[in-house]
Amino acid sequence: MSPPRLAVVATGTASATDRVGQARNSPSFFADPAGWLVAAAAEDALAGCADPVLADPDQVGVLVLSATGPARSMREIAGTASRGMVSPLRFAGANPGVLAGLACIRWRLRGPSLNLAMAPADGVDVAQTVVTAWLTGGQAAWVLVAGHHDEGARQVARCAVATLAGPQRAGLSLSAALIPLEVTR
Repeated sequence: MSPPRLAVVATGTASATDRVGQARNSPSFFADPAGWLVAAAAEDALAGCADPVLADPDQVGVLVLSATGPARSMREIAGTASRGMVSPLRFAGANPGVLAGLACIRWRLRGPSLNLAMAPADGVDVAQTVVTAWLTGGQAAWVLVAGHHDEGARQVARCAVATLAGPQRAGLSLSAALIPLEVTR
């Protein structure tokens, strides 16, 4: 018997040259702009998905691949820490887990979540293994799989809505959905 295959049933993309402009922070909530960019790509993917993904938030997982993560906010915190001051709000919002966590907060997703600190091109096979295990093990029916990376001066996030493949679901591969063509050549 062949191993289960994944189907990517929707994709979304968000990019920005001004990462701060992408953020939707308020005086009582802060997340690194990279987290907001990943959330925007997830929103784009969900908007284009015919499956009722958000109908059961307990069955939606989130996995994000990013080698840089919230680097900007971590640098800012390091600068303020050297002066003896750290904002608790910014400290929490600069956590690398915010890249996966912000989508969970926005849509109240309660499936498994994971942030892999590696470039999407380097981690897509690991992501495929984890996502397949979550789906076949019943921990999730859908998984938002996002990749965040630099493309020149732009920050780019791509998100795929993945589920198990079936007779009616061939879909894209995770590699095709997350990794730009010029990286895979």
